[in-house]
Amino acid sequence: MIYEHYDPAFEALAEDLEKNAAYRVLRRVPAPYTDMPEDGVPPRGKCLCIIDLETSSLDPAEGSIIELALMLVWVNDQNEVIGHLGPLSWLEEPDAPLDPRISLITNLTFPMLLGKAINDAAVLALIDRADMLVAHNSRFEVSWLEKRYPELADKPWGCSMKDIDWLMAGVDGRAQQHLLGQHGWFSTAHRAGPDVWSLFWLLQQRTPEIGSGIVRSHMQRLIEAAETDTVLVQAKRAPFDKKGALKSRGYQWNPSANCWQKELPPAALQHEQAWFYRTGIPAPETRPFSACERHR
Repeated sequence: MIYEHYDPAFEALAEDLEKNAAYRVLRRVPAPYTDMPEDGVPPRGKCLCIIDLETSSLDPAEGSIIELALMLVWVNDQNEVIGHLGPLSWLEEPDAPLDPRISLITNLTFPMLLGKAINDAAVLALIDRADMLVAHNSRFEVSWLEKRYPELADKPWGCSMKDIDWLMAGVDGRAQQHLLGQHGWFSTAHRAGPDVWSLFWLLQQRTPEIGSGIVRSHMQRLIEAAETDTVLVQAKRAPFDKKGALKSRGYQWNPSANCWQKELPPAALQHEQAWFYRTGIPAPETRPFSACERHR
């Protein structure tokens, strides 16, 4: 990769250091830039909207959004990026002074937010343009955004944290900064705009698929996974003493449904139903699961 936006002298030093296996070099994610056709007409292709929020609380019932950032990304039929706009961001004054811990996490203080308001009309107009919404922990973003914008209830979501099989992509962990670091990048600002941009940068990184060796971008992996319908398997009648067996098989507890559940590709359903029978667990309830439901 050519790092044209870095100081050539320091880049030469970094390249020399990289020759020594005892060192790893991390480069700062470059400053955001927009890449759109000169005539301003959006590219022909699928449009994704990458979103990040900063909030005054971890609970949507108690807090409010204090920063919202998004960017639009267009991809072609091969899910390669062909244009991007943003990130664009807005601040908003909360109803009460911020908990100091929130300020430490977000780098936002109450005086910075005084008199600020999110432009809801602009946000909805941009989101409406997108075929899919994307975040690094989509369940968090969904819970806040749909409270504020109920009209988003039917929008499909992709989650870069959960939809990508990072281990099969040759990296481990799921935290955004950790994943960036494994690709030789870092971003220090924990604000919505920089986080959106660094996620976009992460999704453009390419690695060979474990097993096949096929090199793909994480953006391609995310879109493919999000658009692939799965089957939600719920062990709603499982006896309590089968908890260990379900947990060992990868099932997770869903408190709202009061059951253990797991997503599977449709082709694996029959085998899973047979496992329930052999393990002595009543047959599970199953239903199709898509990007419109997966992270809600």
